Amino acid sequence: MSSFSRAGSHARLTRPSTAPRSGDRPPSRGGQGTNASPAAQPAESTGPMLFTTEQAAVILQVRPSWLRRKAAARAVPCRFVGKHLRFARADLEAIAEMSAQKPRKSP
Repeated sequence: MSSFSRAGSHARLTRPSTAPRSGDRPPSRGGQGTNASPAAQPAESTGPMLFTTEQAAVILQVRPSWLRRKAAARAVPCRFVGKHLRFARADLEAIAEMSAQKPRKSP
């Protein structure tokens, strides 16, 4: 028989809480003590720079499978980041323009 006790083997490690305390202020942006310039911070109002297939499909109101198939055939503008398929906002605008149809002339 072993003389070791297993009671201590199940002890949990706790991490310090990262939640702000009630008296803490949120970090200030652009004030004293910050090293990052405003140009280095991403603009939150413009949204993401690149979209996943699912995000792009929601924006274009098409199925993700349709968008993947068209991108694989290089029928629509797209980007590959490594092996990951992504769409820039300009790509989505180009896809929307490509699908625009001229009105028919009535006889």
